[in-house]
Amino acid sequence: MPPKGRAKSFFTPETTSAQPARTTAVEEFEIRAAQALHSVPRDLRVDRIRPNPFQARRTFTGIEELVASIQTQGFISRLRVRPDPADPQYFQMAYGERRWRAAQQAGLAVVPCDVAVYTDDQMLEFGLIENIQRQDLNPVEEGSYFRDLIDQGQYSIRSLAERIGKDKGYVEGRLALIRAPADVQGLVVQRPDSIDAARQIAKLDSADERAALINGVMGGQMTSRDVREQVRGRTAEPKMSTVAHVIQRDLTHLDQILDRWGGLLQSDEAAREPIQRGVTQLIARLERLLW
Repeated sequence: MPPKGRAKSFFTPETTSAQPARTTAVEEFEIRAAQALHSVPRDLRVDRIRPNPFQARRTFTGIEELVASIQTQGFISRLRVRPDPADPQYFQMAYGERRWRAAQQAGLAVVPCDVAVYTDDQMLEFGLIENIQRQDLNPVEEGSYFRDLIDQGQYSIRSLAERIGKDKGYVEGRLALIRAPADVQGLVVQRPDSIDAARQIAKLDSADERAALINGVMGGQMTSRDVREQVRGRTAEPKMSTVAHVIQRDLTHLDQILDRWGGLLQSDEAAREPIQRGVTQLIARLERLLW
């Protein structure tokens, strides 16, 4: 969050010397958005504005500081909105939702806005920039948002990683996180610095065993190394000869299944969609296995 009292508009990107790739992505999108769209300045009632339907963030922190700033200095920046496609009497937030929520809490009835006709794809981009680039999401929300963007065909894992200035492994790790048990996700939401420990805890099938380690991490009694040792001791490793035999047997079965799917696809084009779903589920299982 910027220092209290500092005015920040949409076209004032946050910059840090430690994150040149992130800054470049923010500046690139903001300049492109400014050049491509003609916005109309309007003062709008806060109750006529609705959240961005593509907003990934579920929790909003630091609102109290913004409320205090608004109460002392007024609302000195503009929000970006679009007319609600389903109801022209209302508007949808494109950029600045935390400030909009703070304005409501501060008791403002009207806020200054720039209104433009953004497409759904542009609204997705706003959410990507405002949340991912500015690091406002917890890791679970990031994973959920990444999954939505990929499922909707907006990005591949690689192109999304390039877009946000991260490596491919970062995106894959977040996607794997949202497939982890709910209790492990809860740990990461409360302790975003516990991802390494969470990755180990997720390997345990027993909820009771996971709970003991989660409580240890939450209470500060256990480090990631402690968790790794505990998990290693609770997951007995079979002999390598047995492992190789089991893997080879399963690969044979998998080859048979894939051959059968290929035959179905050749004989009936209608089989393409269910086969695509099956392949997607299989890939997701494999990604979780290697996480």
